[in-house]
Amino acid sequence: MIRKYFFLLLFFCSCSPVIPINKPSDHPAENLASKTQGENQTLSIIVMDIGQGDGTLIIGPSGKTILIDGGPAGAGISKVLPTLQRKEVSQLHWIIASHYDADHISAIPEIIKGEDQLLGTEDDRVPVLGLIDRGDQTDKNTSTYKEYLQIAAPFRHEAAPGMHFDLGGGAHADVVVVNGNYEDGRIIHLNPDEENEAAIGLLVEYGNFKYFTAGDLTGGGNPGGFETKDMESTTGEIVGHIDILHVGHHGSASSSNEHFLDLVQPVAAVISVGRHNDYGHPAATTLHRLEKVGADIYRTDQMGTMEISTQGKGYDIRINQ
Repeated sequence: MIRKYFFLLLFFCSCSPVIPINKPSDHPAENLASKTQGENQTLSIIVMDIGQGDGTLIIGPSGKTILIDGGPAGAGISKVLPTLQRKEVSQLHWIIASHYDADHISAIPEIIKGEDQLLGTEDDRVPVLGLIDRGDQTDKNTSTYKEYLQIAAPFRHEAAPGMHFDLGGGAHADVVVVNGNYEDGRIIHLNPDEENEAAIGLLVEYGNFKYFTAGDLTGGGNPGGFETKDMESTTGEIVGHIDILHVGHHGSASSSNEHFLDLVQPVAAVISVGRHNDYGHPAATTLHRLEKVGADIYRTDQMGTMEISTQGKGYDIRINQ
């Protein structure tokens, strides 16, 4: 993958640091000229600092929005809803729950209920085109999961490989893998009690720009002595080279395996991780693997919320948003 020089621009005013990265991609550009009225030609990806968990807001060129996960309990009220207000997002079109771990779905009911935390009032953040999750193939039986189901029930749709989300102006997101089923037809049979293996992998593309995110998708590591399936390597074969990797499982040693990283060759890697978390995330071995492929690393525990913006060629990263 060809790389150009990286330029660091620091603004000594009220603006946040901007890190512009301009890199030609190996895959052909889509036609970016066919913009409809009202499209601003910018795709924004806001990786929110929500503590130990995940919460990412995508705003397409047409204003269509995807919220991927919501973070742990309390993050919906304290982090996600204020971000929606700040970005003047009046409507969530889709919510995607990558999988059912509490640090990804606990805040989703808070977000749907809105600022007053009452369902059925005018400030609700209902996903108007649906809440996408991996369906009922789970042994989860926690109070968090039950509350999620109760609030999400009217909006739920089960994700399928190849499911397509049109963000306008040629920008789109597609499900690459879910429940061990890949969009090229391959299937990996999962451990029935391993939630992370079944996570949704989503590829976001706009022109020459590619961003991949997959919740806690596993790479074959063995946390606590339990061997997980390598879901990443097949994913990497399908996805190919990308610009930005949303690092799996908060930088856990059981994700971002070496073969996967060699396949996707990310220029930058963003890690959603809590400060001084109990899991030791991100693992030193994972950071080493990312450094080995030359990825620049951005961490919410060190940099806060970050916003990635692109017009389909190159991208900027603003930190402490």
